[in-house]
Amino acid sequence: MNTVFNKSCHPKMQEIADASVNLIFTDPPYFQYRAQNVKGLKNHKDVVTEFEFDGFRSEKEYLAFLEDVMKESYRVAKEGASGYLFCADDFVSYLNRIIEAAGFKVRKVIHWHKTNPFPAISSRKMFANSMELLIHFSKGSPATWNHKPVNEMHNYRHTAITKADIEALIEKYHKEDKIGQLLALMKEAVGKDTLDNLIENPICMGKERTRHKTQKPLKVCIPFIEISSNPGDVILDPFMGAGSTAIAALKTGRNFVGYEIDAGYCDLMQQRFDSFMLQHPGFNGEKPKIINLSSI
Repeated sequence: MNTVFNKSCHPKMQEIADASVNLIFTDPPYFQYRAQNVKGLKNHKDVVTEFEFDGFRSEKEYLAFLEDVMKESYRVAKEGASGYLFCADDFVSYLNRIIEAAGFKVRKVIHWHKTNPFPAISSRKMFANSMELLIHFSKGSPATWNHKPVNEMHNYRHTAITKADIEALIEKYHKEDKIGQLLALMKEAVGKDTLDNLIENPICMGKERTRHKTQKPLKVCIPFIEISSNPGDVILDPFMGAGSTAIAALKTGRNFVGYEIDAGYCDLMQQRFDSFMLQHPGFNGEKPKIINLSSI
């Protein structure tokens, strides 16, 4: 338990037994091909659609790869296991079908609104990429469903300014006519109904941020892990990347197992594991580790 294997999860995850995993939580490559061959924009900070881990030769190869991974995930999942898979809007319909072809049932597509997306470049004539999707699926009916208040499950927000902040500002400045009018409009906007299955949270920032370009914030990961698993359960992530799934599991008393093919990202994860252990000297679970099978 609490192990990352420094190897590809494809085509087989033979280190994991049948029906041994309670939850799948993963962020696979997106095959973001749109920016390929745009040489003049290579070094611009918002060109994040070319990644070394998206090196598939074709869309067909990419989808076949994910189909194999989902079939293996179904094999290792227990009956009643849930799963969450991050994806971009390009392939969500394909991935829904791939997930169901593997044997899972797609339950809902959740929308993550990134409140601080990379800005759009005017010369590209495109809007900023401010939305990512998260597909919720399960093997049969979910065995675990730790229901949270509706606002936490469907429209929870981790933004810099809250409704309480706005109301405090209105109370403070209500005598100044123009500011009062503006803040009253803000209060009205916040008070309106929000979309179901919408998360609002910035991309990774500050001390949590690593050099991994698509690192997912713990605040986005942890609520779903808490809803769809229990302490002591095993979470599988076939694409560990910066190790957000592993850190979220450790912080919530779950166990994890996963794969990461990039040795550099494994080194990064090891640093995060070491930091976690230093910050939690009383941790009584199995110490997290990374295994390079080629060196055994």
